[in-house]
Amino acid sequence: MKHQIMSNTLGTLMVCALAFLATACSTTSSVPEGDQLYVGLKQIEYDDCEKSDHYYSTQEEVEAALATAPNGAFFGSSYHRTIPYKLWIWNAFQNSEGKLGKWIAKTFGSAPVLMSWVNPQLRASVAQSVLRNHGYLGGTVGFEVETQKNPKKAKILYKVAMNQLSLIDTVEYANFPAVADSLILATRDQALIGPGKPFNVATLDAERSRLSALFRNNGYYYFQPAYASYLADTLAHQGRVKLRLQLADNIPERARHKWYIGNLKVNIQKQLMQQLKDSFNYRRLTLAYNGKRPPIRARLLLRHLRLFPRQQYSQDAYLESAERLSSAGQYSSVQFAFTPRDTTAQCDTLDMTVSCVLNKPYEFYVETNYSNKINGRTGPELVLGLKKLNAFKGGEVVDLRLHGAYEWQTGGQNGKDYNSYEYGADLSVSFPRMIFPFLKPYRYHVTPTTTARASANVINRPGYFKMHTASGNWTYQWQPTETKKFEVTPLTLKYQHLTYTTHTFDSIMNANPYLLATMQDMLIPKMQFSYTYNSPKKYRNPIYWNLTLSESGNVLSLGYLAAGKKWNAKGKELFKNAYAQFVKLETDFTKTWGIGLKSQLVGHVNAGIVYSYGNAASTPYSEQFYVGGANSIRAFPVRSVGPGRYYTDQARLSYLDQTGDMKFIANLEYRFNLFGDLYGAAFLDAGNVWGVRDDGYRKGAQFKMKNLLKEMAVGTGIGVRYDLQFLILRIDWGVGIHMPYDTGRSGYYNIRKFKDGQSLHLAVGYPF
Repeated sequence: MKHQIMSNTLGTLMVCALAFLATACSTTSSVPEGDQLYVGLKQIEYDDCEKSDHYYSTQEEVEAALATAPNGAFFGSSYHRTIPYKLWIWNAFQNSEGKLGKWIAKTFGSAPVLMSWVNPQLRASVAQSVLRNHGYLGGTVGFEVETQKNPKKAKILYKVAMNQLSLIDTVEYANFPAVADSLILATRDQALIGPGKPFNVATLDAERSRLSALFRNNGYYYFQPAYASYLADTLAHQGRVKLRLQLADNIPERARHKWYIGNLKVNIQKQLMQQLKDSFNYRRLTLAYNGKRPPIRARLLLRHLRLFPRQQYSQDAYLESAERLSSAGQYSSVQFAFTPRDTTAQCDTLDMTVSCVLNKPYEFYVETNYSNKINGRTGPELVLGLKKLNAFKGGEVVDLRLHGAYEWQTGGQNGKDYNSYEYGADLSVSFPRMIFPFLKPYRYHVTPTTTARASANVINRPGYFKMHTASGNWTYQWQPTETKKFEVTPLTLKYQHLTYTTHTFDSIMNANPYLLATMQDMLIPKMQFSYTYNSPKKYRNPIYWNLTLSESGNVLSLGYLAAGKKWNAKGKELFKNAYAQFVKLETDFTKTWGIGLKSQLVGHVNAGIVYSYGNAASTPYSEQFYVGGANSIRAFPVRSVGPGRYYTDQARLSYLDQTGDMKFIANLEYRFNLFGDLYGAAFLDAGNVWGVRDDGYRKGAQFKMKNLLKEMAVGTGIGVRYDLQFLILRIDWGVGIHMPYDTGRSGYYNIRKFKDGQSLHLAVGYPF
């Protein structure tokens, strides 16, 4: 009897569940009469179009105006759908009278996207306006609603006829005062409009804004773009437009003459709208604050400002002042106010007031990370940090970081003897200026920084070794222009010391003299210079180039040489420890070509060489190169290739000896839009590392030019990228094509098994 009751209950529940699914899965059950469920776009058709960069940019805006995501859109696509489960939930619960059902519909459901809401006629009208704003004055956008097999569902087909692109014939500037007219004439080569260029509304507005910025940079504080307007004659010549940009007759008198800076006052507040009671004058500056002493040094404020009394007003100088103050890291808010000295028509003086609200004096932060490495080690990491802002009343930042990590072995070896941990501390002081004797003031693009840093770290590998490292450095970083950036570290002092080793580790080192030399106790006195170039943002095919040159021990060896020691003599010491001596050069170059709409071809080359000599027989392990991984040759894991055609027992050495003194990597990647914010990529990677010398035990590791091509590891693959605007999520699947060592398989494709030549990478940001 009991069994029968349970069977009946289960049967009833199954019937209810099936009834629910039948109701929910009918995606059109809540579509009103006379309306249809929109299920996506058909591919947009284009007629009468001549391909060009202007066409592609116009096409992108037209498609943005027409784009509408249906229910269940795949990554926001207007064309592709997945299972519309949110619509099912909406259909099932939208008519619920209970609070729970209403909450489920609102929280987890999604109302149907109806054709009446999409309104294709309105969207086609907007897209047609886009065409005309881009110079396609005769362009039209039509549409067709295509009813599907289910008459309650429909797709939209848009048809775009671009027709002839109208070009500018002549440009005339009229009715401007003599001084303003001379400025226009002097910068005519910078004009954004001219004969033969597309009649583009956005470009016309940009030219008005350019002229406004030009006048404001030359004292015309009150001038606005709206004070000048266009007259366009489109009838004189078919497909040609005569333009006239003229100044309005009724603009305010104060916009017709130049203005100059008067009094300069800076308010330093701990909170917004705070009343300030104390002040003092420093040169041309009045500083207002509360307390016995100013919270900011006055001369530091003057260093940030680019506008001063009796100086002609300049918009660029104002923007640079605001940027420098905001980027100094001392203030949560910076506001400028310019007030006329009086209300008379003859007044040409602006008193300037800058109100700065100080940041909170301390910042505390926590960072966590969990790593799962290819050598089978996994574990968490924790970072605790404390910052003291404006530490010495000059915008300095003191940053203390404490970090710790723990790893345990997951593959093949168990027990606490094989687990490991790492901990350490890092203390840095950053100054928002260049601290260097006899350095003259210089105008930088952004605020330069000088950073002093000291750190200590302990690594414990119970089954192998325990190592202590301590380091310190002094670094300058500055950017003289938008495109150029420099970083110089005149001194880095790093010391690594093995406090104990196990028999297992000693046996590995004794069998591999090269590793023994790189892991020994060593002092690394290092200097480094780095130069970075980035093309201006407006470039369609930009380049990125970085060059880094570093050296270690050469200044010390010159001192020993002066004292009578030979340059190549071994065993020279600093603080009773041998020191490294090398020169290292590394370069990174990326070129991007824009191809069509939302597509790019990116080429990348990374190369480097480090050469040890004099006091050192080999390069410290931390300064050597390696390849493989998410940003290198993506078909292979990190440190799984090279050096040269050398092959190692990876499990035994834990990737210790797959490094080299030379590196070369070349990548070619095609990036294209799939739909919405989802992008695809196809790539080809090649590269390897080599030894400069024959170390005596890694056969085939030494670089020889004749073997360069055949010793390049090669891989290809595909990937997807999801653009979240503020970051890029990336998945790459790499497939190996060629390994530089003998795999036992003949031919260029020498991967022994297809599954052995694959690697999957999940990363953030582009690889280069």
